[in-house]
Amino acid sequence: MKVVVYPSDRFGCGSFRAIWPGNAVAAAGHDVEVVTPERRRLRLVMEGDTVRDVLLDEPMDVIVMQRVTHAYMAQTVSVLRAKGVAVVVDVDDDLSSIHPSNPAWQVHRPGHGVHSWHNLALACRDATLVTVSTPALLDVYARHGRGVVLPNYLPDHYYGLPRVDSDVIGWPGSYHSHPNDPEVVGGAIARLVEEGATFVMRGDASGAGRAFGLAADPVGGGVPIEEWPTAVASIGVGIAPLADTRFNAAKSALKVIEMSACGVPWVASPRAEYQRIHAMGAGILADRPRTWYRELKRLRESPALRQEMSEAGRAVAERLRLSQNAWKWMDAWSHAFELQQATPRTAVPA
Repeated sequence: MKVVVYPSDRFGCGSFRAIWPGNAVAAAGHDVEVVTPERRRLRLVMEGDTVRDVLLDEPMDVIVMQRVTHAYMAQTVSVLRAKGVAVVVDVDDDLSSIHPSNPAWQVHRPGHGVHSWHNLALACRDATLVTVSTPALLDVYARHGRGVVLPNYLPDHYYGLPRVDSDVIGWPGSYHSHPNDPEVVGGAIARLVEEGATFVMRGDASGAGRAFGLAADPVGGGVPIEEWPTAVASIGVGIAPLADTRFNAAKSALKVIEMSACGVPWVASPRAEYQRIHAMGAGILADRPRTWYRELKRLRESPALRQEMSEAGRAVAERLRLSQNAWKWMDAWSHAFELQQATPRTAVPA
């Protein structure tokens, strides 16, 4: 069985959901090829705005595509299936519920370009199999029953990093992609900063100062994906705020498992996937501003508590290594192949 994996990009989404799992499965001896964006070789035969055929340079049994939001690529799903190729569509966010202040909303809202969350819904409808990062996404993209949850796991380079303990509070995220999430902490961060705490970000901090009630934006800035684990590990006490929204209800636990693997004690909102990791023994959950303030203050003031939580988080993260869980991707892709083999080439289930 030949599997070809088409990542959406070379950044976080493409790496966690396609490149790293694909390479791990290939390293285990399976016939899997990861084709990064600059090497894509699908050729579309168009008639106006309609995809009539897809020309393949080589035979393949399964093709894995991510975030199929382009109108033409969404059409390729049924065309490829009619040719006998199993099509797996991977989704890691509920794009239909992006906050309007998030730049991604403008890109993906229907009627404003070739990309839209409507196209993604059509691609998932026609796919042989849909793989998602959280159970909540199954109800959004795989109501037809052909869906599998593949939670996010971490590659080995996240593990064993040195960490210098400190009471610096940090958010490993970019404000532009979390426009309404700081509101859940209320005035907790501002109050702690007034008491002498240092607050930093690992990501774009533009606008975050005002969102957290600070006099200025915190120190921040993006880093290459290769350097991200080291950047996370440099935080003394991590936060992962998520507002109680439909979009966040489907968010994965990636932020908190990254901090756990890097030995960073953390406080997070009680969203579903964060609750799952907390139940495994990592981190602290905070459901209101006064709880955020109390728990972050406790961690700032207690090196012993930070050490205890750091060790507990690392122990939980050990169970979430991609190298130990990559077989789940191969199982899903094999299942897609079997589903496609059982589907007549002229029929695509609706």
